[in-house]
Amino acid sequence: MKALRISCALALLSVTMSGCSVRSSQLSGILEVFQASTENYMDSAWLIRYGDYRAQVQALPFEGGVLFSNREGDQLYFNGWTITRASGLGTLRGRWSVDDDSRGRHFTKRNRRTTFPSCSAWQSLTVRGVTEYTQTCPGANDYENSILVNSEGEITLIRQSLSGGSSFVTLSKL
Repeated sequence: MKALRISCALALLSVTMSGCSVRSSQLSGILEVFQASTENYMDSAWLIRYGDYRAQVQALPFEGGVLFSNREGDQLYFNGWTITRASGLGTLRGRWSVDDDSRGRHFTKRNRRTTFPSCSAWQSLTVRGVTEYTQTCPGANDYENSILVNSEGEITLIRQSLSGGSSFVTLSKL
């Protein structure tokens, strides 16, 4: 599977960056890349980091987004801007969800729900062809989510809080 390319960057740049929610039209460029068939599965290999835990996952198209998964039971669902579901992640073996609505951003871990005010709109900064999208969010401590897109338009890094600022998951393209 070929990594995210220029169409992804164009889709991300053309998005109206208001709030934390994602409309399906925002995903079209991203999903085209993930839905393309390939014989080289290393093109879809990513590294997941959560605390001290590290594991390789594969990116697969799933339910209108991208599922990062492996045989160890790690799963993260990315809707184009947000990791909305996560499970596994090593010895912690938890389940997390992140939901946005008009009342704010909601985090659920082990059936306990916490709500914080909504995140700011995504902002972008391009330096030497690399674009960083950042989103500031109020939480237990204010924190920042980020997505990096390289000069070829490929997403190379996704970093997001799963709990309102106290823990982050990072996906890095291998």
